[in-house]
Amino acid sequence: MNRATTPQHVTDVVAISDRVLRNYWVTQTYADLSRALATRLAPDTVNWCTFGCWASATVGASMRGEAMPAWLRDRVRLPDGLMGALAASTRHHGLSAVVAHLLDGLRPEHVLDVVRELLGEMAVNLSNGNTEVFAEIAPPAATLLAHDAASPEARAAVLAACAGAPELDGENWLAVGYGHWLDALDEPDPTRRSQLVLAGSLRLGGHEQNHLQPAIAGAMDMGVDESTARLRARLERDDPAVADASTDLDRALEPVARALGDAWGTIMTEAYGVWQSPEGTWRLDHDVPAPAGPFVPVDVVDPVVTDLAALRSRFDRADASGRGSAARDWESFEERMNFITNLFVSRHHALDLLAEPFDAATRAALEADTVPPEPA
Repeated sequence: MNRATTPQHVTDVVAISDRVLRNYWVTQTYADLSRALATRLAPDTVNWCTFGCWASATVGASMRGEAMPAWLRDRVRLPDGLMGALAASTRHHGLSAVVAHLLDGLRPEHVLDVVRELLGEMAVNLSNGNTEVFAEIAPPAATLLAHDAASPEARAAVLAACAGAPELDGENWLAVGYGHWLDALDEPDPTRRSQLVLAGSLRLGGHEQNHLQPAIAGAMDMGVDESTARLRARLERDDPAVADASTDLDRALEPVARALGDAWGTIMTEAYGVWQSPEGTWRLDHDVPAPAGPFVPVDVVDPVVTDLAALRSRFDRADASGRGSAARDWESFEERMNFITNLFVSRHHALDLLAEPFDAATRAALEADTVPPEPA
C-alpha cells in the first residue's frame, strides 16, 4: 500500500485486518490528510487531523504496550501486596472453612491472568475506537481534498460523506464541522478563515469524544466491574466446589478486586489519559502546557465566527493562560472537551505538529505491508 489521501485509500486502511498494522496506517494517513488540509484550508493553521495523527500514535503505543510502566509490573507480579489483603480478609470476615480453603487456591497466576485479559481487551477497545473514528472523520476529509475548489458539488459530496454520523445535542457535529471547513475555502478574510478552521476542528473533536464516550466509560470501570467475576471463574475452573460458596467467596475476593481496580484506574490514566506529540507526553489530568507564544492566538482572541464563540463558551473552563484546562474526571465528556478546546486553541498555529509521526524506516515498512519492528 502506498501513501495517499484519496477516499479509496481511506477505505483500504479501514479494511486492514492486522490491528497493529492498521493503527500505523491510520496514524500515517491522518498525518498526510492533515498536511493536505492545512494547505487547502489555511497554511498557517493546523486542523483536527493534525491532532488525530498524534492521538492515534498514542493509541498505537498503548496498544503495543511500549510504555508499560514499572509500577504495573511491581503491582501485578509481586504477590505480597495483593495476597496480603486477601489473607487479612479471610482472618477477619468470619468466612467458612470451605471458602478459606478455596481461597488458598488463588494463586498469583490467577491475578496475572485477569490483568492480561483486561489489558488485551483494552488494546482491542483502543483499536476499535481508533478505527471507528477514522472511518467517520477521514472519508469526508479525503472527499474534500478530491475536489479542486469549493463548489456546490464539493459541498454536497463532503456532506454526503458525513451523513448518518451519530448526533450530539440533536445535530450532526461531523457535518457541521466540515461545513465550517467548506466555508473556510471561500473566505477571503484571514481572521474569519482561521476561526472557521478552528471551529470545524472543535466540532470534529466533540463528535469524536461523544462517539468514544461509552468505550471510555466502560474501559475505566472494567477493572472493578470484572475482577471479582474473573477471579472466581479461575477458582471454579480449578475446583467445582467454588460454585457452592460463591456469595462468601465474592466477599472474600473483594480486597483483591479493589486492588486490581485501583491499579486498573492508573493503567487507564496512562492509556487514555495521555497525549504524545513532538512537544512531548502530556497527561490530560494536568493543564495544557503553555506554548512558546500567547496561549490564545491573536486571531482567536475576539471570535467573529458565532459557532466558535459558542463552542468556547460551552467547553472552555480555563483562564487565558490555560490554568484550569486539566481533565480531572476521565469519564466526563465535558472535562475531556475542556482539555481538547484548550489544546486546539493554544496549538492552532503550531506547525511543528505537521511533522511526520514516523521515521523513514517505519514508513518504508508500512509501504511494504510489514508491521514495523518495535523500538529498542
